[in-house]
Amino acid sequence: MTAATDKDFATLRAQFALRGHELHRTHTPDGRASYWTTRWGLTKPLADLAAVREFLRQIGGGHDGHSGH
Repeated sequence: MTAATDKDFATLRAQFALRGHELHRTHTPDGRASYWTTRWGLTKPLADLAAVREFLRQIGGGHDGHSGH
């Protein structure tokens, strides 16, 4: 986990919050990150940061010109 990845996650988490969603992350024993979002008691798993960004676009966010990684 890098400081850049932590910063990206914090930014994405804030963008999700502005749209009424909570973004969560945990790490598996081998160090991989696992992501999911919740809203209205429903959970949607997201495979990686690319999937997180894609779902953000689907819910009306991510139009700030951020190109992703």
